[in-house]
Amino acid sequence: MTGADIDGVDPFHRFVLLSVIDLRARDDVPVHSFDVTGVCEDLLDEFDDLDGMVPGGVTRQRVINALSELESADLLGEQRKESPTGKGRPAYALDIAEDEVLDHLEDDDRFGDAVERIRDRRE
Repeated sequence: MTGADIDGVDPFHRFVLLSVIDLRARDDVPVHSFDVTGVCEDLLDEFDDLDGMVPGGVTRQRVINALSELESADLLGEQRKESPTGKGRPAYALDIAEDEVLDHLEDDDRFGDAVERIRDRRE
C-alpha cells in the first residue's frame, strides 16, 4: 500500500478507516457498520480537529457507504459474519498494512492526536 492509495479517498473515508483501525486495536474484528459508527462518534467527541471532516454529523448510512467504497478501493476486505439472530451481515477487516496507514494519517494535523491515541492503545 502506498500513500497514494489513501490519498485517493476523501477525509471522511480516511476517518472511517481510522475508526476501523481503532476497533482492530481492541481486537474487535471483523467490524460491522454499527461498531464503526460508534467509534466515529467517540473520536469526534474526543478530538476537535476531526469535526471539519463530518459536516452534518456521522450517520450509520454514511458509514455504510464509506465502508463499501473503502472495500471497492481495496483498503478493506468484506467478510460475512453471522449476527446473534442468525442473519449474515457484512463485516470488514483491513486489507492493508495498518502501520503504513497510521504513518500516513499522522502527518495530517486533523488525525495526528487520534493516531497517537490508537498507537498508545495498541501497546
